[in-house]
Amino acid sequence: MKLAIEEHLKCSEYPRVGAVVARDGVVLSTGYRGERNKIHAERVALEKLTREQRCGSTVYTTLEPCVDLHHDQGIESCADLIISSGVSEVVIGVLDPNGTIYSQGFRKLLENNISVSFFSRKLRSAVEEETFEFGDVHRVFGNGKRRVPVVHSGIDITVQFSESDSRSIPISWSTLQPTFGCVDLISSNGAVTVAAGTKNFGDITDPSVFRFPSHFARMKKGSIAIVQPAGATFSVLVKLNDLFENDILFQWEVRNNS
Repeated sequence: MKLAIEEHLKCSEYPRVGAVVARDGVVLSTGYRGERNKIHAERVALEKLTREQRCGSTVYTTLEPCVDLHHDQGIESCADLIISSGVSEVVIGVLDPNGTIYSQGFRKLLENNISVSFFSRKLRSAVEEETFEFGDVHRVFGNGKRRVPVVHSGIDITVQFSESDSRSIPISWSTLQPTFGCVDLISSNGAVTVAAGTKNFGDITDPSVFRFPSHFARMKKGSIAIVQPAGATFSVLVKLNDLFENDILFQWEVRNNS
Protein backbone atom coordinates (compact mmCIF):
# COMPACT_ATOMS: atom_id res chain seq x y z
CA MET A 1 0.00 0.00 0.00
CA LYS A 2 2.79 2.42 0.92
CA LEU A 3 4.63 1.61 -2.30
CA ALA A 4 1.48 2.39 -4.29
CA ILE A 5 1.24 5.76 -2.51
CA GLU A 6 4.89 6.45 -3.34
CA GLU A 7 4.06 5.76 -6.97
CA HIS A 8 1.04 8.07 -7.02
CA LEU A 9 3.14 10.91 -5.60
CA LYS A 10 5.22 10.74 -8.79
CA CYS A 11 2.22 11.90 -10.84
CA SER A 12 2.40 15.40 -12.31
CA GLU A 13 -1.34 15.56 -13.08
CA TYR A 14 -4.59 14.89 -11.26
CA PRO A 15 -6.05 12.60 -10.21
CA ARG A 16 -2.86 11.03 -8.96
CA VAL A 17 -2.88 7.23 -9.10
CA GLY A 18 -0.19 4.71 -8.24
CA ALA A 19 -0.26 0.92 -8.58
CA VAL A 20 1.79 -2.06 -7.48
CA VAL A 21 1.46 -5.68 -8.62
CA ALA A 22 2.72 -8.33 -6.19
CA ARG A 23 2.46 -12.08 -5.64
CA ASP A 24 3.40 -14.09 -2.56
CA GLY A 25 4.77 -10.94 -0.93
CA VAL A 26 7.12 -10.15 -3.83
CA VAL A 27 6.69 -6.92 -5.80
CA LEU A 28 6.53 -7.71 -9.52
CA SER A 29 5.97 -4.25 -11.01
CA THR A 30 4.89 -0.69 -10.27
CA GLY A 31 3.27 2.10 -12.24
CA TYR A 32 1.77 5.55 -11.96
CA ARG A 33 -0.64 7.60 -14.02
CA GLY A 34 1.33 9.55 -16.60
CA GLU A 35 4.38 7.26 -16.53
CA ARG A 36 3.21 6.45 -20.05
CA ASN A 37 1.24 9.17 -21.79
CA LYS A 38 -2.51 8.91 -21.12
CA ILE A 39 -2.20 5.38 -19.67
CA HIS A 40 -3.69 4.58 -16.27
CA ALA A 41 -1.46 3.34 -13.47
CA GLU A 42 -2.92 -0.18 -13.27
CA ARG A 43 -2.35 -0.74 -16.99
CA VAL A 44 1.19 0.65 -16.78
CA ALA A 45 2.05 -1.83 -14.02
CA LEU A 46 0.28 -4.86 -15.52
CA GLU A 47 1.68 -4.40 -19.01
CA LYS A 48 5.21 -4.70 -17.62
CA LEU A 49 4.40 -8.34 -16.84
CA THR A 50 3.71 -11.51 -18.79
CA ARG A 51 0.33 -13.22 -18.63
CA GLU A 52 1.85 -15.89 -16.37
CA GLN A 53 3.16 -13.27 -13.95
CA ARG A 54 -0.18 -11.48 -13.77
CA CYS A 55 -2.20 -14.60 -13.05
CA GLY A 56 -2.90 -15.03 -9.32
CA SER A 57 -1.32 -11.68 -8.42
CA THR A 58 -2.58 -8.88 -6.20
CA VAL A 59 -2.99 -5.34 -7.52
CA TYR A 60 -2.65 -2.45 -5.06
CA THR A 61 -4.08 0.75 -6.53
CA THR A 62 -4.59 4.08 -4.81
CA LEU A 63 -7.81 4.78 -6.75
CA GLU A 64 -10.70 2.51 -7.70
CA PRO A 65 -10.08 0.96 -11.15
CA CYS A 66 -12.00 2.64 -13.96
CA VAL A 67 -14.87 1.09 -15.93
CA ASP A 68 -16.01 1.56 -19.53
CA LEU A 69 -17.64 4.96 -19.92
CA HIS A 70 -18.99 4.25 -23.41
CA HIS A 71 -19.34 1.18 -25.60
CA ASP A 72 -16.92 2.18 -28.36
CA GLN A 73 -13.97 3.44 -26.29
CA GLY A 74 -10.63 2.54 -27.84
CA ILE A 75 -9.01 0.83 -24.87
CA GLU A 76 -10.48 -1.54 -22.30
CA SER A 77 -11.04 -0.26 -18.79
CA CYS A 78 -8.64 -1.04 -15.96
CA ALA A 79 -11.32 -3.16 -14.27
CA ASP A 80 -11.67 -5.27 -17.43
CA LEU A 81 -7.89 -5.57 -17.81
CA ILE A 82 -7.56 -6.77 -14.21
CA ILE A 83 -10.30 -9.35 -14.78
CA SER A 84 -8.83 -10.63 -18.07
CA SER A 85 -5.34 -10.81 -16.55
CA GLY A 86 -6.35 -13.43 -13.99
CA VAL A 87 -5.59 -11.18 -11.00
CA SER A 88 -6.95 -12.78 -7.83
CA GLU A 89 -7.11 -9.78 -5.47
CA VAL A 90 -7.30 -5.99 -5.64
CA VAL A 91 -6.58 -3.63 -2.74
CA ILE A 92 -8.04 -0.14 -3.29
CA GLY A 93 -7.04 3.14 -1.69
CA VAL A 94 -10.22 5.19 -2.22
CA LEU A 95 -13.35 4.85 -4.31
CA ASP A 96 -13.46 7.26 -7.25
CA PRO A 97 -15.63 10.30 -6.38
CA ASN A 98 -16.46 10.74 -10.07
CA GLY A 99 -20.16 9.89 -9.98
CA THR A 100 -19.91 8.01 -13.29
CA ILE A 101 -17.34 5.59 -11.85
CA TYR A 102 -18.10 5.64 -8.11
CA SER A 103 -18.30 2.02 -6.84
CA GLN A 104 -18.75 0.67 -10.38
CA GLY A 105 -15.17 -0.64 -10.64
CA PHE A 106 -15.44 -2.09 -7.13
CA ARG A 107 -18.71 -3.82 -7.98
CA LYS A 108 -17.45 -5.18 -11.32
CA LEU A 109 -14.44 -6.79 -9.66
CA LEU A 110 -16.64 -8.46 -7.04
CA GLU A 111 -19.06 -9.68 -9.71
CA ASN A 112 -16.11 -11.39 -11.43
CA ASN A 113 -15.03 -13.23 -8.26
CA ILE A 114 -12.04 -11.04 -7.50
CA SER A 115 -11.37 -10.46 -3.82
CA VAL A 116 -11.45 -6.73 -3.00
CA SER A 117 -10.22 -5.00 0.16
CA PHE A 118 -9.16 -1.46 1.05
CA PHE A 119 -6.19 0.43 2.42
CA SER A 120 -6.15 1.11 6.15
CA ARG A 121 -8.08 4.17 7.32
CA LYS A 122 -4.87 6.14 7.94
CA LEU A 123 -3.52 5.40 4.48
CA ARG A 124 -6.90 6.14 2.88
CA SER A 125 -6.75 9.61 4.44
CA ALA A 126 -3.26 10.13 3.01
CA VAL A 127 -4.45 9.06 -0.44
CA GLU A 128 -7.54 11.30 -0.27
CA GLU A 129 -5.43 14.36 0.53
CA GLU A 130 -2.99 13.80 -2.34
CA THR A 131 -5.06 12.19 -5.10
CA PHE A 132 -7.39 14.96 -6.17
CA GLU A 133 -6.50 18.48 -7.25
CA PHE A 134 -8.58 20.06 -4.51
CA GLY A 135 -7.87 17.63 -1.67
CA ASP A 136 -10.88 16.74 0.49
CA VAL A 137 -13.98 16.61 -1.76
CA HIS A 138 -16.15 17.41 1.26
CA ARG A 139 -14.51 20.75 2.20
CA VAL A 140 -13.97 23.92 0.17
CA PHE A 141 -12.41 27.27 1.08
CA GLY A 142 -13.07 30.90 0.20
CA ASN A 143 -14.02 31.25 -3.46
CA GLY A 144 -13.74 28.70 -6.22
CA LYS A 145 -15.25 26.19 -8.59
CA ARG A 146 -15.54 22.44 -8.31
CA ARG A 147 -17.14 19.43 -9.95
CA VAL A 148 -18.60 16.99 -7.42
CA PRO A 149 -20.61 13.76 -7.63
CA VAL A 150 -24.24 13.78 -6.55
CA VAL A 151 -25.23 10.12 -6.32
CA HIS A 152 -27.69 8.20 -4.15
CA SER A 153 -28.29 10.38 -1.06
CA GLY A 154 -26.16 13.26 -2.37
CA ILE A 155 -23.02 14.89 -1.04
CA ASP A 156 -22.34 17.03 2.04
CA ILE A 157 -19.85 19.88 1.75
CA THR A 158 -18.47 22.28 4.33
CA VAL A 159 -17.70 25.76 3.03
CA GLN A 160 -14.94 27.25 5.20
CA PHE A 161 -14.35 30.99 4.99
CA SER A 162 -10.63 30.53 4.29
CA GLU A 163 -7.82 28.15 5.16
CA SER A 164 -6.84 30.47 8.01
CA ASP A 165 -10.40 31.32 9.12
CA SER A 166 -12.27 28.31 10.50
CA ARG A 167 -15.77 29.81 10.24
CA SER A 168 -17.85 27.41 8.16
CA ILE A 169 -21.29 26.78 6.70
CA PRO A 170 -22.51 23.29 5.75
CA ILE A 171 -24.36 22.72 2.48
CA SER A 172 -25.61 19.63 0.70
CA TRP A 173 -26.36 18.77 -2.90
CA SER A 174 -29.10 16.21 -3.38
CA THR A 175 -31.84 14.92 -5.71
CA LEU A 176 -29.93 15.40 -8.96
CA GLN A 177 -32.38 15.13 -11.85
CA PRO A 178 -30.41 15.51 -15.09
CA THR A 179 -33.48 14.72 -17.20
CA PHE A 180 -35.19 17.80 -15.78
CA GLY A 181 -31.98 19.82 -15.49
CA CYS A 182 -32.18 20.49 -11.77
CA VAL A 183 -30.57 19.65 -8.43
CA ASP A 184 -31.34 20.66 -4.84
CA LEU A 185 -29.05 22.86 -2.75
CA ILE A 186 -29.81 22.23 0.94
CA SER A 187 -28.82 23.85 4.21
CA SER A 188 -30.43 24.45 7.61
CA ASN A 189 -34.02 25.69 7.87
CA GLY A 190 -34.39 29.25 6.61
CA ALA A 191 -30.78 29.47 5.45
CA VAL A 192 -31.28 29.39 1.68
CA THR A 193 -32.65 32.14 -0.55
CA VAL A 194 -32.73 32.27 -4.33
CA ALA A 195 -30.98 35.29 -5.85
CA ALA A 196 -33.69 35.74 -8.46
CA GLY A 197 -32.80 37.82 -11.49
CA THR A 198 -29.03 37.58 -11.05
CA LYS A 199 -26.58 36.07 -13.51
CA ASN A 200 -23.26 36.71 -11.77
CA PHE A 201 -22.03 37.09 -8.20
CA GLY A 202 -21.14 40.69 -9.06
CA ASP A 203 -24.86 41.43 -9.45
CA ILE A 204 -25.30 40.85 -5.71
CA THR A 205 -24.27 43.91 -3.70
CA ASP A 206 -26.23 42.91 -0.58
CA PRO A 207 -27.15 39.22 -0.10
CA SER A 208 -29.73 40.10 2.56
CA VAL A 209 -32.13 41.81 0.12
CA PHE A 210 -33.46 38.53 -1.28
CA ARG A 211 -36.69 37.19 0.23
CA PHE A 212 -38.45 33.87 0.87
CA PRO A 213 -35.85 31.90 2.83
CA SER A 214 -36.15 28.11 2.86
CA HIS A 215 -34.07 25.06 3.71
CA PHE A 216 -33.40 24.32 0.04
CA ALA A 217 -33.35 25.75 -3.47
CA ARG A 218 -34.12 23.72 -6.58
CA MET A 219 -31.45 25.00 -8.92
CA LYS A 220 -31.06 24.93 -12.67
CA LYS A 221 -28.01 25.73 -14.77
CA GLY A 222 -27.01 29.35 -14.25
CA SER A 223 -29.11 29.96 -11.14
CA ILE A 224 -27.64 31.51 -7.97
CA ALA A 225 -28.60 30.97 -4.35
CA ILE A 226 -27.40 32.45 -1.07
CA VAL A 227 -26.79 30.38 2.05
CA GLN A 228 -26.75 32.11 5.42
CA PRO A 229 -27.80 30.10 8.48
CA ALA A 230 -29.14 31.92 11.53
CA GLY A 231 -26.28 33.42 13.54
CA ALA A 232 -23.70 33.03 10.75
CA THR A 233 -21.30 35.94 10.35
CA PHE A 234 -20.86 35.37 6.63
CA SER A 235 -22.87 34.11 3.68
CA VAL A 236 -22.05 31.81 0.78
CA LEU A 237 -23.09 32.63 -2.77
CA VAL A 238 -23.57 29.48 -4.84
CA LYS A 239 -23.99 29.24 -8.63
CA LEU A 240 -24.81 26.05 -10.53
CA ASN A 241 -22.59 26.20 -13.61
CA ASP A 242 -23.50 22.86 -15.15
CA LEU A 243 -24.94 19.46 -14.36
CA PHE A 244 -24.36 16.01 -15.79
CA GLU A 245 -25.75 12.51 -15.31
CA ASN A 246 -24.01 11.95 -11.96
CA ASP A 247 -22.10 15.17 -11.30
CA ILE A 248 -22.52 18.91 -11.02
CA LEU A 249 -20.15 21.84 -11.52
CA PHE A 250 -20.73 24.64 -9.06
CA GLN A 251 -19.06 27.89 -8.10
CA TRP A 252 -19.04 29.56 -4.70
CA GLU A 253 -18.00 32.84 -3.09
CA VAL A 254 -17.96 33.81 0.59
CA ARG A 255 -19.05 37.26 1.77
CA ASN A 256 -18.66 38.74 5.23
CA ASN A 257 -21.91 40.12 6.58
CA SER A 258 -21.95 43.90 6.70
